Amino acid sequence: MKVIRLRDYGPRMRTAVHAQQVHDQIAQALKASSRVRLDFADIESVGETFLDRSLGALVAWHGATVFRSLVFAHCSPSVAASIGKAFPQAGPIRGASRKKQPQARTALSGC
Repeated sequence: MKVIRLRDYGPRMRTAVHAQQVHDQIAQALKASSRVRLDFADIESVGETFLDRSLGALVAWHGATVFRSLVFAHCSPSVAASIGKAFPQAGPIRGASRKKQPQARTALSGC
């Protein structure tokens, strides 16, 4: 499994430039591996532009099933909430709510 550490791009993921770089890394990694881990450790926030141009472009090309190949890790509650808001079809995201409720296991469960 290929791991992409988003902290290499800084604590706030907002710009289209970073989004394109991350998109390209994910697309390349998906060619070589069936799973890609997106590590959000030390990321304070992600913006709509970043999510649209990185993950949204993958969804547009591959469909929502691309989320089956992505594993999200170390998401802060605000990052998890941003991803969940942008991609409700991805399923429940741990960390988006303070309430502890049983949830189905999805690729976003690691957030």
